[in-house]
Amino acid sequence: MIIGIYPRKSVYRDNSDSVAVQIELCKEYAAIIFKGQEIVFRVYDRDEGFSGKNTKRPSFQELMRDVKKNELDVVMVYKLDRISRNVREFSAMYETFEEHGVAFVSVKESFDTSTPIGRTVMYILAAFAQLERENTSERVTDNMLALAEQGRWTGGNCPAGMKSVRKKTGDKEHSFLDVDKDSIWRVKLLYKLLLNGYTITGLERYCKSHGIKSQGGAFLNSSQIYTIVTNPVYCQNSLEAYSYFQELGCKLAPRELFDSSHGCIRYGRTKTGREKQTAQTHEHWTIAVGLHDYVVSASDFIAAQKRLGINKTFRSGKHPAGILKGVLTCKCGAKMTARTYVKNGIQFSYYYCDKRVRQGKEYCDSKYVRVDIIDELFLKQLRNIRINPDFIKIQIMDTNEADVDTMYAELNAINIQLGNLAKALSENSSSSAAKYIIAQMEELDKQQAALKASTAKAELMAENKKTAVNNRQLVYENVCYLVDNLDQLSYSEKNELVRRTVKSCSLQGKNLSIIF
Repeated sequence: MIIGIYPRKSVYRDNSDSVAVQIELCKEYAAIIFKGQEIVFRVYDRDEGFSGKNTKRPSFQELMRDVKKNELDVVMVYKLDRISRNVREFSAMYETFEEHGVAFVSVKESFDTSTPIGRTVMYILAAFAQLERENTSERVTDNMLALAEQGRWTGGNCPAGMKSVRKKTGDKEHSFLDVDKDSIWRVKLLYKLLLNGYTITGLERYCKSHGIKSQGGAFLNSSQIYTIVTNPVYCQNSLEAYSYFQELGCKLAPRELFDSSHGCIRYGRTKTGREKQTAQTHEHWTIAVGLHDYVVSASDFIAAQKRLGINKTFRSGKHPAGILKGVLTCKCGAKMTARTYVKNGIQFSYYYCDKRVRQGKEYCDSKYVRVDIIDELFLKQLRNIRINPDFIKIQIMDTNEADVDTMYAELNAINIQLGNLAKALSENSSSSAAKYIIAQMEELDKQQAALKASTAKAELMAENKKTAVNNRQLVYENVCYLVDNLDQLSYSEKNELVRRTVKSCSLQGKNLSIIF
């Protein structure tokens, strides 16, 4: 009997049983309930520190792969919430167990999934595990919000030019932000340049050309610069700032705290979801007052935000052009952006390399290229594909095809040999030939393991190839639709169709390389 043990411990909970303890308890429990049977344990113990709220955990994924390959008889956990805290995902997981004849055992809850009442109890426990996780998450959020409203630093990476310090308030010490006098000059310079007319891209170029780097030693990019100049942590807590954030719809600390003597603290800029962090709108922000000194006056901070609004409006563009916008890349690998403007009643449209504009010609020597020339080059290739679908290049793994049926036949032959050797061993266990039989079995076992891995890879490749064939047909249909309806489609419709059809499109001199 092969038992897969799945232990997990969150790094944020010191009071839960360690991974080693969970493994030992599972083994002891297995020895009791499967007494008299030969047991082989497989331990999947690399998920320490991963949350149980979703299934994107390395060892959990490995466990499920082994279940689907019919390599396990039992999956055992110390406690149900170690493997899942989500009822929907737990239900899907357990269905997979049932499909492959895998029993599920929880040591702490001691239920039997072979009976209806056992399965019912299991789902009820899974529901309570999810409820506990959601309540814990809500309590943590409420606690962090309460700390933020008091001006305390709730943790994470400190904003540029700031540091975290411990200060005593009442009988306890708490973390607060403080201005780092050695590094705040970068922040002040960025605000000064922005108010003097620089754009975000212009600030990125300025930092590179003047050797201005972050505290980590890397050049500041536009995303980092934008994060700095929009962070209220540098803003003076004046009534002007209070009115500004109030108009944005933010939740605010009491008005009387805005006395112009300190900086602000923002909480709720992002929300952590099941897959990633997402930016939240102003209505979800809480603006509190910190104990640190402000870096820029409220009037300068507000002027900087309005300046960014002007830049954003300018960048959005009034004239649609370039059906490859968002898809085309330069020979250096950077994205190419479409720029359109009207001069003397004539519209000019160009594609240009983002990195060259930001970092200079020493990084990339590509030039501005006319949109109509590149778009026509692209459409010419699509017309060729319309006539001959073989021109379609689908990006798939480049590996030699393997005969899966032959591999399975070889596996079957090995299994027969192992069975024969096992029989021979049982008949000659006390003979001197036993050690040779065991050596043969060990060698065959290695071959079997290697062949199983190769078979799994070959099946994956076959599936990829099948998917690629289906994708090729879908790409061809999209290409035909675009070519046949080019004059009837709007610019946005053309661009959307290209984005959904083209994986990458690279400009190499006068040639265009397209991968679907």
